[in-house]
Amino acid sequence: MSRDLRSRLAAQAAAAGYPPDLLALIAYATLPAYRPGEQLEDTQIEQVTDAVEVLAQAGYRADTLAEHIAEYQRRHGSDWRERFWARALRIASVRYSRPDTYGLSPCEIDPDRLAQHAARQPAPPSAARAA
Repeated sequence: MSRDLRSRLAAQAAAAGYPPDLLALIAYATLPAYRPGEQLEDTQIEQVTDAVEVLAQAGYRADTLAEHIAEYQRRHGSDWRERFWARALRIASVRYSRPDTYGLSPCEIDPDRLAQHAARQPAPPSAARAA
């Protein structure tokens, strides 16, 4: 099971544009008891995978995520995780409910949502001219 979970985490992270070294920071933000370099158990891998999906849906980019987390740590002290994840979940929820405005998450795998979104997208300019 662990191999499948790790593969899914790696695939979601790659889809979101999150490099492997950023996953340690995401694990730290997700799992209060996590220490970088520790082997994650299956349930922890699932939690980090969910976190990657939320962060990607919320639009957090790899090049700014560490800054966002550091800012929450600085501003909110011991409550930083709760506040960070509350905001990330709110943003992700809004973006999820408005794919026409924000686009789909790079981690989206639901075939129905993918098909619905693709059907509503305008044809590329080159395809429109060819018709």
